[in-house]
Amino acid sequence: MKANLLFLTLIAFFTVGCSDGEEGLKEQTLIQTSEEIKAQNENQEMWAAKLSSDLKIRRTFIDAIEGEFEGVFELRNSNFKVRIVITPTIPGYEINRTRTLPELEYELQNLGINVHVVQWNPNSDLSGVSCILEDIKPNIDKGIIDLITENCKKNTYKFYLADDLSSENDASTDGQNVANLVREGKIKFVQALKGKLRSNAKTYNLILERK
Repeated sequence: MKANLLFLTLIAFFTVGCSDGEEGLKEQTLIQTSEEIKAQNENQEMWAAKLSSDLKIRRTFIDAIEGEFEGVFELRNSNFKVRIVITPTIPGYEINRTRTLPELEYELQNLGINVHVVQWNPNSDLSGVSCILEDIKPNIDKGIIDLITENCKKNTYKFYLADDLSSENDASTDGQNVANLVREGKIKFVQALKGKLRSNAKTYNLILERK
């Protein structure tokens, strides 16, 4: 009888011990899971904040160059005009909620510019040629816009942001300086573009001013 009672006591003891151990393990697992979820959420919030900051910088740059620019270059003793119209690939919009990570990633990846280029001789109504370049990604750090596409036949363009047309600095230096000022919010709209047109192995200097 005593042996049976001792046996039952041991079973009860081990049963309670196992139950306590399982509960402790469950609690520890819940704590670890909660900490992992918290860390993951914090990482996502940090990543979203970075994407949002990068997107704001890119949007500010594109807003500053959006618009119409026009200039002149000389070809065979005749003055030809060049006009470019810059529009964003994703129009600016206001949103009254926090963007999701996929939304931020999509917009940052796809936000660029579309450019319509027109060249013509003012003395000839039939001299106009045009092309459209889509999804161009300007260099927002160096203030460079490269326009290269098969749609423009043999013509390629390279523009640098400009502000002071009397500046004696190299165009690349001015481009980077203006880009910095745009990012800092000190220039809202870029007033001019300096660059080169390459056509049939020849290079022409261009200065386009905002219309």
